[in-house]
Amino acid sequence: MSRPEPFAPHPSIQDAPLLFWRIDLLKRSFEPLNESGPGLLAKDNYRFFKDKAYREEMILSPDHVAVNSAISDVKFRVPVSAIFRIQSGNVIHWFKLSGWPVGGHRYYEGTVEEISEHMSQLQDIFTQHGRRLYMTDEDDYPVAVFRKKDRQLVRYNDAFAELAGISVSSQKKYRLDNLVAAEIKLPLLEERLLLERRLSETLFLTPTKGRKTQALCLLECFIFQGTDLIRFSVVDVLNTVVDSEEDPSGQKKIVETETDALCNQLKESSSIVAMLDAIYARKDLLPGLDAIMYSDIHARKNSVFVYARGNLFGTLEPGSQYPYSGTIAENIEKEELEYLIVDDTQASIKAIDWALFVPHGVRSYIAKALYTRGAMRTVLIFCSATKRAFHDDQVGKVSKIATTFHRRLKQIKNS
Repeated sequence: MSRPEPFAPHPSIQDAPLLFWRIDLLKRSFEPLNESGPGLLAKDNYRFFKDKAYREEMILSPDHVAVNSAISDVKFRVPVSAIFRIQSGNVIHWFKLSGWPVGGHRYYEGTVEEISEHMSQLQDIFTQHGRRLYMTDEDDYPVAVFRKKDRQLVRYNDAFAELAGISVSSQKKYRLDNLVAAEIKLPLLEERLLLERRLSETLFLTPTKGRKTQALCLLECFIFQGTDLIRFSVVDVLNTVVDSEEDPSGQKKIVETETDALCNQLKESSSIVAMLDAIYARKDLLPGLDAIMYSDIHARKNSVFVYARGNLFGTLEPGSQYPYSGTIAENIEKEELEYLIVDDTQASIKAIDWALFVPHGVRSYIAKALYTRGAMRTVLIFCSATKRAFHDDQVGKVSKIATTFHRRLKQIKNS
């Protein structure tokens, strides 16, 4: 493999406060490509890349992981970038390390530059941005700020107080968990927020007084005065879920009555088959429902036994056994989900989807898991032959049916 043309920097680059470097990954050798570099790294710069102890003695300890990971990734020939700090006397110097593979992937080149002069400007920008997000009184829509570590409410405007139904006296006890409906998995939402910094989501909100509300919400993660915060804005109220006799159309009342009727029927059922038949007979409760499946979970034995009702599973033998590994149950347990919606099984990477659902024509499903003494034992899966048949606002209904199914199942097994 030929060596790339020798790097010949412009004479002005030779004296720039910027280190150009190259590593020969086959020989594991370091070569500076210009004569200068940042003052603190100009001497023994090869040691910075090859001597971990020397490197960690120079840079501040919170930055060790980022820099060590970047230098370790060089051997995998992937582009890297890391910000780190070095303290000299009472002054903190900021640096940026960048690198990329070149020359048929044998060689790896990069730069180390000091960016201290830019940091004060960036910090001013971040401070102003944080201050703006912390302010809530300037907005005429509901806005609140929560502390990230414990989800405690720290600031809000009058519009939010009216929406959430909170008073000044209850502020110290109010948390984000009190507002976002229980069927939404907050840790997963926060994980996405940590990665993306800004999320626009349709959520169900549960005010202290009043009816559950579906709303378009904007969540933003930021830092102000050294504290990690979450700004929660209700941009648009989409729908108020009416669950009382005051519903002028009566439609919601009818749907809830039918769900209650199904649950009452399940309570009187004498077998698994009878319960699955009862749910399938009322499949109009979930538009798009084409089949219902019950999974009997035995994780320690790496076994799942399935029972189904519906034309999609006409050839599936009751009690068919599958490995627990790669199943919906394992997915739910590992990710600590309240429920699981798969919009398109043919885009899935789960083994069970291709072993069981795709061959039987299932294109989407919503699954709810239930537990006995802390161990997952039941997963009820509502299946459809069409993509994207199920959505989050059906979770309450699915949970109610699945919970009744699970409780009656335990009674049947015990008897």
